[in-house]
Amino acid sequence: MMAFLDGFTEPFILAVAIWPFASAVLTLPVLAMLYHRENRIRLTSVIVSYGCVLYLLALGCFTLYPMPQDAAAYCATHHLAPQLDPLRFIGDIRTDGVTALLQIGMNIVFFVPLGFILGRFLRAGLARTALMGFAVSLLIETAQLTGIFHLYPCSYRLFDVDDLIWNTSGALLGYAVAALANHALPRRDIDEGIVTEPGFVRRCVAFCIDCVITGIISVPCTAIVYLVGIQFTGFRPLTFAMGVPMFLICLAVTELWIPWVRGGRTLGAGFVRMSVETRPRRGARRAVFYLARFAVLCLAVCWMTGNGGRGARRGAARPRGVLAGGVPHAL
Repeated sequence: MMAFLDGFTEPFILAVAIWPFASAVLTLPVLAMLYHRENRIRLTSVIVSYGCVLYLLALGCFTLYPMPQDAAAYCATHHLAPQLDPLRFIGDIRTDGVTALLQIGMNIVFFVPLGFILGRFLRAGLARTALMGFAVSLLIETAQLTGIFHLYPCSYRLFDVDDLIWNTSGALLGYAVAALANHALPRRDIDEGIVTEPGFVRRCVAFCIDCVITGIISVPCTAIVYLVGIQFTGFRPLTFAMGVPMFLICLAVTELWIPWVRGGRTLGAGFVRMSVETRPRRGARRAVFYLARFAVLCLAVCWMTGNGGRGARRGAARPRGVLAGGVPHAL
């Protein structure tokens, strides 16, 4: 049994090594989801969220790592066909005994945390938990079948339909544990109100979401304008500076027009349950507030993109108010 468990040591070490870097990359999505789900940041929620990141990394490493070192030699001598018989595990138990039982047990145990996370923290129902457990298991099995989607030249682990069954069963078992936990320790009700006096972190998260959305919109718009312009002006190299005006135009949509018609909620602000309007304003006073706010954001963007983007390093040191979209709230 110890020899069986030793096979998971190296993948777990890899998951722990990757964890800090993955956590840093996922900080914005984690904070955004916490604000969206709980309307606040709790220490326990942060710990649980980064624990979930470690779990998902470990799940991926346990099921996909290590890979054979000599890919050419391995692929020349190994041809793994998918195992599609759902009752094959019976024969495996007769043949391999305890090893087969341990394999089944680990397939169940690996997915118990997923079911618990879905049932306890994401408030998913039974059907959604079963579907998510099956989908994650299918993703892993497909990655094994295709050599991590052809990153490895051949399949180096077996696609097994029994794994889909046991993994999904593990997710359902985790959901049952979550149901017991929810009964013993009822979850707090979520405050779904809109925060009109958001803190610095919430403002930054909302603004980052808006910038991502603006960037996604501005890239194809810039490409279209550039391609159309070629027809009238001839070929002209596409430079970084050419994208800034289009980004500012798209920023006017996401940071000026959208919050104006949505009561102070940009797309990012709406996701993290806040409003950029800290007090009621009407008529010219409201228009001046939005124009001043947008002017500050434009200055921040121009500063960050100055000199072909080299100003981004200097922009990192700008005052809090600029980064957070802070403007004269007394307007």
